[in-house]
Amino acid sequence: MKKNRRRGASLLELMVVMAIIVVVAALAFPSLRAMSGSFKLNGGTDSVRSAWANARARAIEEGRPYRFAVEPSGTAFRVAPDDQSYWDGSGGGSSNDPNGRGYVLEKSLPSGVRMTVNGDAALPDESAGADSMEEKPVPQGAQWTPAIVFLPDGTAREDVKVSFRVRGCKPVALVVRAMTGNVTEQTEQ
Repeated sequence: MKKNRRRGASLLELMVVMAIIVVVAALAFPSLRAMSGSFKLNGGTDSVRSAWANARARAIEEGRPYRFAVEPSGTAFRVAPDDQSYWDGSGGGSSNDPNGRGYVLEKSLPSGVRMTVNGDAALPDESAGADSMEEKPVPQGAQWTPAIVFLPDGTAREDVKVSFRVRGCKPVALVVRAMTGNVTEQTEQ
């Protein structure tokens, strides 16, 4: 009578399987990292495009201009009525506005994504948390650089191109046409 023995894996077989897993992971990592940058870039452009649509709709609805401004490092943006009391840091615009409380939005881009207005900039610094998927809080007391003003007739004051960059991905730009207020997306070289 033969005994049926269940044979286990040898140490050599386990080492071979572990080596295969390490090689596959090493080959997949660059692709996954690039895909992460792509998701962050799309998230940043979608966030800004949404803010623009909201600002344009508010300008039309309320009959007053709305401004989109960028924080100097290019990591955050703000939307509010184009009235100095909303932008001087006193906070007086929201309570003293004869047109009623205006819509105000402050938001950061995903970590590692930077935007520039009508110009080029260096790629973001990898040490600035470029691998994190979370958005950082909007800097307190940020100084805002005006980028676009949407007018009550649905147009913008001028043509504007906002470029978005993240390490490992081709830059993308959103372009606002002044005459129509329409937004188009372009992949940059």
